[in-house]
Amino acid sequence: MLSKNICRLDGNQIFLSVLRDDEEAVGLYAKWMSDETTCVFIEHAHSVVDITRMPGWVSDHSVMRMGIVLKETDTLIGYCHIDHRTEDMSAWLSINIGEKSVRGKGIGSEVVQILLRYCFMVLGVYSVHLDVLETNTPAIKCYEKAGFRISGRYRGIVTICGTTMTGYTWISYMRNTGKRLNLKGLHAKSARKLAGTTKKSRKSKNYRV
Repeated sequence: MLSKNICRLDGNQIFLSVLRDDEEAVGLYAKWMSDETTCVFIEHAHSVVDITRMPGWVSDHSVMRMGIVLKETDTLIGYCHIDHRTEDMSAWLSINIGEKSVRGKGIGSEVVQILLRYCFMVLGVYSVHLDVLETNTPAIKCYEKAGFRISGRYRGIVTICGTTMTGYTWISYMRNTGKRLNLKGLHAKSARKLAGTTKKSRKSKNYRV
């Protein structure tokens, strides 16, 4: 049987897929966005997306949304997005590992590495940014391990299951191209293919990310 998940960017444990818009997938997105353990980390609106708004969310191409698929079982376990801002050659990331059973297994780190390689090598951005709640320790460790550094803090509101709360501190992180990226998050051959480079071409020009 053909898989519902179409690979867009390949990794080791997971691959990032073309965002599915079928009923099963839309139901999963809504479920994850209604989970108080994850919904406060969703994108920049920091609010739960109601199921009635899901068709619009799925079809919104203002950002590059992708599913996160576990290779071993071909299961959709989350989603992520890249907001490419051409005016200042930057990108903003959002990652949601929706399935709790796969958290803490390095999947988030792998997703970050795949997204970073795509942003720097394919989109050609100068910097990559993201926001995270200061209480989200696992995510902070993941981002700092990937080379992100704090660029600022701000106070903001959070909406959890329809209830708006204040007093939350968000940390803004930035990652630039000054440090080499980890190839473990994306197969080297795939990375070179995405970047349009080969061993031969790298000999003839300075190749560093």
